[in-house]
Amino acid sequence: MSGPRRQRGVALIIALVIVALATVLATKLGFDGWLERRRSIGVFAAEQAYQFGLGAEALAADVLAQDLQSSQQDTLAEPWAQPTQPLPITPPDTPDGEPIGTLQGSLEDMQGRFNLNNLARVLPNGQPDPQPLLQFQRLLVSLRLEPKWAQLARDWIDADDIPSEPDGAEDAVYTALTPPYRTANWPMTSPSELMHLPGFGADRYRIIAPYVTALPTATATINVCTAPALVLESLADNLSGEYSSSPQVLTNARRSGCFPDVATFKNVLGQANAAQLADRFADKSSYFRLTTRVTLGTTQFTLYSLLQRGNGGKVTPLVRTFGTI
Repeated sequence: MSGPRRQRGVALIIALVIVALATVLATKLGFDGWLERRRSIGVFAAEQAYQFGLGAEALAADVLAQDLQSSQQDTLAEPWAQPTQPLPITPPDTPDGEPIGTLQGSLEDMQGRFNLNNLARVLPNGQPDPQPLLQFQRLLVSLRLEPKWAQLARDWIDADDIPSEPDGAEDAVYTALTPPYRTANWPMTSPSELMHLPGFGADRYRIIAPYVTALPTATATINVCTAPALVLESLADNLSGEYSSSPQVLTNARRSGCFPDVATFKNVLGQANAAQLADRFADKSSYFRLTTRVTLGTTQFTLYSLLQRGNGGKVTPLVRTFGTI
């Protein structure tokens, strides 16, 4: 009797092993299927969010085109600069049904910031223009950052391989780092490229990020109607504290229009500075950044779009980035 009982015991163990293996296989197949569904949902949601972002771009383009027809200035009191409430996104087949998400967009004037690519501006004689370098140095100092980063940034984007004196750096410095890399010798496509400068780091970038941009031109003007106080004051030495000492005055005055206007700003600059900087500031802008936030279910997407408005009002997207500036 021991033989049959032993055989039944072995058969029972084999059956239990088979059941366990089947359970593990079923669990794995179910988990893999769940992961695949989640992956598909994520990909589909990202594609949906991108299309909603393109729709937001079209809406922003229409607002900016209308603004060009109705106003001779770009100010923070205009409709394009006002914050918007999240708009519900409803399914196209049931527009009155439950929203599947929300969309919210905001526009910012990028000519209210210092354009890092202005550092590559050259004079008619072919020499580097010293004014953007001095302006960036003043901005850095006002933010309690070292002025040396201005020369390092200029060397990063200029076409030559000759380090600026005394603080510049070219390939010889960068190829000695770990890991080694080379200077771009090309205009920046994002202000975050400042973090490529040796030792600049994320902490400094967080401080300066609200005041700088990277536009596809070396001749961008500062819009005096929208620029923060520190950016306005960076244009000349004699402006230190002119607007930053009373920031609320600047904020309150801009609720009703342009402040300071061009004529007032020229008076504050003084005759000599106003003549020298005549082509460095204005009250009109061509470059804007649209930030579109799309929420679908529990997932949020952010699309940053750099928009250029031409003289005829046509708005062209130049750069799109998901999640990062």
